[in-house]
Amino acid sequence: MTSPTRDLIAEASAWFVEFRSGEVVAHTRARFDEWLRRSPEHIQAYLEVSAAWSELPTADPEGRIDVASLVARARASAEDNVVGIRNPRAQPAATPQSLSITPTTPLVPVVAACRRLKARHFATAASLAFLVAFVGLGAWFVLFVNTYSTGIGEQRTVRLGDGSTIELNALSKVRTRLSRDRRDVELVRGQALFQVVKDRARPFIVASGATTVRAVGTQFDVYRKDSGTTVTVLEGEVSVLPAQSTPRAHDLASTAAGAAVPENARPALAAILLSAGEQVTVASDQVVKRKKADTSAATAWVQQRLIFEATPLAEVADEFNRYNPKKLVIADSELRALGISGVYSSSDPASLIGFLRAQPSLQVTETDSEIRVTRRGTH
Repeated sequence: MTSPTRDLIAEASAWFVEFRSGEVVAHTRARFDEWLRRSPEHIQAYLEVSAAWSELPTADPEGRIDVASLVARARASAEDNVVGIRNPRAQPAATPQSLSITPTTPLVPVVAACRRLKARHFATAASLAFLVAFVGLGAWFVLFVNTYSTGIGEQRTVRLGDGSTIELNALSKVRTRLSRDRRDVELVRGQALFQVVKDRARPFIVASGATTVRAVGTQFDVYRKDSGTTVTVLEGEVSVLPAQSTPRAHDLASTAAGAAVPENARPALAAILLSAGEQVTVASDQVVKRKKADTSAATAWVQQRLIFEATPLAEVADEFNRYNPKKLVIADSELRALGISGVYSSSDPASLIGFLRAQPSLQVTETDSEIRVTRRGTH
């Protein structure tokens, strides 16, 4: 088996760092499993990167890098900068503990073969380890995967290496990975406004749970909730792919032959193309709701405003709690569906709480830890 190319090493390194982050969702694991199965060379590259990591100095039982030891090793004399190469005949290579996915049965023979790497593969791994020590551990992580997040009431702007920007709303988190042929962003939680620099050779792809948004150069907002993902387009066009949007081969063949497609299968046969001023919500049960968008309301959070139009009080509370440490609690279940309208400040909790206090049917009680809303006259 030939040595992996530089591009394969880069891809394997990106996956390795992804799994060491400790917060890998099922959808990402599925993509990694598919990447492994694509070629035995992918498995070989991943194992070599894992072997390189194991060569780095660490005193941590969880395998985290001892940066001080790294720097000391990099500054050592030339004769000290020699890495001992394990003899694979004398000691079989151990399975890297950082391989977080357990391959299914068809992968086992391939993995077993890759574990029997020749000595030159270990030399490649050792060289990679010293490349990490030379350029610095921080640069290694920044090159492949970056993670950005915000806390309660915090907003921030992230500028990517291609010139695109991401506006992060409160309690949000994204991971980014830029390569020569694509720009990937995973919206782990929360909401983000994307201003994408046009580059037809590198599509800009945002994954939000099982929903994927694909763009070239445009501006759009993505809001990930437990109930689903809402995509709002401000400029240009984007393509939204719900989970399982790619049709199976026999479905395509039947459609081409003129066979009727079941009504409940139609949404899964094509991506949803959205233009400026349009919005789609893909619920967790794959129900798709498409409509004309109030873009000013969808992005009002950028100006620290909350705009509600007959919004259920339960959703109002969820939005309020993104910006305020003292939680708004709807203690009466019958009030959760009560519609609320108006424009409020996300940075001034009194603007919304004052409105609720003024409602004759509502009782607002504030403690040190929360703001409780009940029906007036109840205890």
